[in-house]
Amino acid sequence: MVEIELENITKTYGKNLALKDISFVIKDKEYFIILGPTGAGKTTLLKIIAGLERPDSGKVLFDGKDVTAKSPGERNLGFMFENYALFPHMNLVENVAYSGRVHARDKEMTKTLVDQVLMMTLLTGRDDALPEELSGGMKQRVALCRALMNLEQTRLLILDEPLKALDAGLRMNLREELLLMAKSKQLELTVVHVTNEEQEAMMVADRIALMNQGEIIQIGTPHEIYYVPKDLFVANFLSEINYFEGICIKNETPLWDIHQKSVQKDKFYAEIHEGSSPMLLDLGFDSQFAACVKNDVFEQINHGEKILLVVRANHMKLRLGDRLIDKRNGFIGKILRRKFMGVFYRFEVSIKVKEKEKKVIVTIPATTEIHEKFLEDSEVTIYFPIELGMVFKYPGEQTIQDILKLE
Repeated sequence: MVEIELENITKTYGKNLALKDISFVIKDKEYFIILGPTGAGKTTLLKIIAGLERPDSGKVLFDGKDVTAKSPGERNLGFMFENYALFPHMNLVENVAYSGRVHARDKEMTKTLVDQVLMMTLLTGRDDALPEELSGGMKQRVALCRALMNLEQTRLLILDEPLKALDAGLRMNLREELLLMAKSKQLELTVVHVTNEEQEAMMVADRIALMNQGEIIQIGTPHEIYYVPKDLFVANFLSEINYFEGICIKNETPLWDIHQKSVQKDKFYAEIHEGSSPMLLDLGFDSQFAACVKNDVFEQINHGEKILLVVRANHMKLRLGDRLIDKRNGFIGKILRRKFMGVFYRFEVSIKVKEKEKKVIVTIPATTEIHEKFLEDSEVTIYFPIELGMVFKYPGEQTIQDILKLE
């Protein structure tokens, strides 16, 4: 059993506040991702968990025992450094087998384990290669193998951007292998994994802690963080978004049935409706808009108060021509640009909001029809299901500019 609890962790470097009063629990056997932009404090937090750094204040507890003052060796964990930290005078196999020597493990058992991890990471056949003879991606895989070899002493694996230097295909395969290994009956690991790649986080995490500027902004499952983001920063970090400024309308009669659920009957849409209320929105168009808003947020926003509506690019729907008569939450626009992205097309659509042009991003799966008919300069209707609009209290123009990096 390895459960990690952080209590009010704060860390500064000179005048720079790296971590600010961080508290949360990582459950036993959980694959826990620490996600955030560069400079958010992710690696500092990871080093404090591992014992490589001491917090200025606060406690680190493993299974309820205070380990704040203990060294990394005393914490018995497998750690993979972002900069690999390989021994330059040892060849590939010697680097991987190092923990077996340190812990006096049986030589045959060590060899068996080395062969297994090398096969998993596609490193077989380079046994005698020194680190200087390996590519960056291969060095990263060797470092990962060495961390895995230390797990006979613990069930805690700590990974600092373990797949950063790998090509896309290998990165995808190793994500799957890491998750399968962590959840296997033989190991049942607790994994703490730092990354700034949202796709990597969504693929492997049981839960995600999203950090920014030394603080934890939101902790939740991938589903919770993606579909119920706490604020604009969280919404924007996980995918490309569109945003619209508007007004909350509570004292007017809707011109359409905003309580009617979308035609999708799956569990996902039903979950969104649970604990939510439809909110009528004025976005500056002739038609009314609406979105399902969590009840606690719904109660916080008053009639006539300014709001921000956010819709992910992949939640926008696209139809040729003017379809507003049968599509709610819709806009008429013109395709400015389209880009084939492999499995999907990315469209830039121009719409007019209060006589001003606004660009809306739409991403949809690539099909023959999309390729042949949805051409640049085509008139289109873009719209979004009521369940997929995200409404926030208006955060202020400066906050919007800072988060979305607008000029």
